[in-house]
Amino acid sequence: MEHSKEYMKFMEQAPQIKASGLDGDYRALAEFNNVVLAGHQTRFGMEFVTWEWVQNHTSLWQGHYYGDDYDAAKQDFTIRSGLLPSEQLFSDEQLTEIYRSIHETLESEYPLTAEREQILKDTAAQIERTVPDLNELVYKSNEAELSVQNGVDITGMTQQL
Repeated sequence: MEHSKEYMKFMEQAPQIKASGLDGDYRALAEFNNVVLAGHQTRFGMEFVTWEWVQNHTSLWQGHYYGDDYDAAKQDFTIRSGLLPSEQLFSDEQLTEIYRSIHETLESEYPLTAEREQILKDTAAQIERTVPDLNELVYKSNEAELSVQNGVDITGMTQQL
């Protein structure tokens, strides 16, 4: 609900995009470095897309469509426009492994300073807020690891040790 308030406010204030061959009322929510993040109200709800401007800002090219996934569209815009290098972002799978490693460290007998322990706890909490299906990903990762430990990889083939 919070996200919809955010983008609906922007949609009301955003200028309409005028580009060759573009049909519909697309609104420019953000623009940087010849990349635009646009929103479009459809009869099914909001649609978000990122495009690159071409031909002296008269046409749009290579649209990445995200349906109503505002967060994914914003992330794509951030990377495509060069505001943030893609190397600085982790995938959900990478965050899951970081999360598991944090918990393994916290649960071990490994000596930690109070400051480091708090940083690890805060990082785990941040990952919990960021990855929507974290519990499922942790479960799958644990299952895959147990399969390998038992001599069977995730495809069911016997490991050659």
